[in-house]
Amino acid sequence: MMGVKPDRLTPRVVCRSGFRVSALGTQMDYTHEIDAALASRGPIPKEKVLLWLESAKDLSTLMKLYTLTGEGYYRIQPDLGKEAECGAVRDYLVECMRQDVIDSDQIQSRWEAARTLHLWLRQLLEMGDASDEIKKTAQAITELFVTSGADIQLAIEQGFLEHALESTSLRTYFDHWSKDETLRGTWERALEWADDHHDWSWKLHQEFLRRIKEVE
Repeated sequence: MMGVKPDRLTPRVVCRSGFRVSALGTQMDYTHEIDAALASRGPIPKEKVLLWLESAKDLSTLMKLYTLTGEGYYRIQPDLGKEAECGAVRDYLVECMRQDVIDSDQIQSRWEAARTLHLWLRQLLEMGDASDEIKKTAQAITELFVTSGADIQLAIEQGFLEHALESTSLRTYFDHWSKDETLRGTWERALEWADDHHDWSWKLHQEFLRRIKEVE
């Protein structure tokens, strides 16, 4: 499994809506099923989780599934798999960056999500065998950047890209920015920071985790 199961930086539960529209046009509400799965300690059928992931559209439901596939990963039977779990993380964090909910202690803000996204990718890089998922995330962030306004673009540049480029092995996934006229300026500014702070954010995070373990 390639996700960030024990170290999902801020696991928090939201209790709102989760819907799917059936082939007949009827809106299917999975809110109670998802809430029950979050509240229980028992096994969760994989096919149910895949259905919930497919149907999730609103940020509140994405947050629930982010939590469920992290804290509850080992209760999902059979194994959920890398693609589905990584998709849950990516969809939630990208949507957090898009919406920037600032009046909730449950959903990450734009800048919090930018930081979490970088550390998650860095952890995937450490674990290996996740190149496809990192590529998908790079594509999602690129799409969000080019379709968004200045506020989101600034958060992506300074909250995510600067730190992602600190890791030489992650640069490959964003190298296309250096070749795109509309993205090159952002790439160059982020790279200037990254060249002076090699793996700085990741090392800082590792030190933070080490100190937490010492206290425990």
